[in-house]
Amino acid sequence: MAEFQALLDFPPAPKLNIYGKLDPRKATAEELRGQEVFFGKAQCAVCHVPPYYTDNLMHNLKAERFFSPKMINGRMASADGPIKTFPLRGIKDSPPYMHDGRLLTLEDTVEFFNLIQELKLTDQEKADLVAFMRAL
Repeated sequence: MAEFQALLDFPPAPKLNIYGKLDPRKATAEELRGQEVFFGKAQCAVCHVPPYYTDNLMHNLKAERFFSPKMINGRMASADGPIKTFPLRGIKDSPPYMHDGRLLTLEDTVEFFNLIQELKLTDQEKADLVAFMRAL
């Protein structure tokens, strides 16, 4: 039974409490600021709901607003359409990111969402957000 549970469980996240939020006694100031950005200005938790940091739904990011359609392998690439919300628990251990691996680092991923959601995150907010995600 323990083997079965291990297959469905997420990697340990010792800084999180049972609700998926940081325990302030274990987290760094940077991680705590990142948690505030995650649940506040960046609006990540709209789709990435604790404790597993997913809503298991499909969302259309409409990223095609930022690129021109082009032919790839005989097919016109013009839009991603809806993609499933990926769980962020253990995210630091699973690069590359996005459904198609287009983003190589968490920093790339934060910048991608900063741009397509027009969040206007500062460099400090982006660094804090990455620190928080590494704690998940």
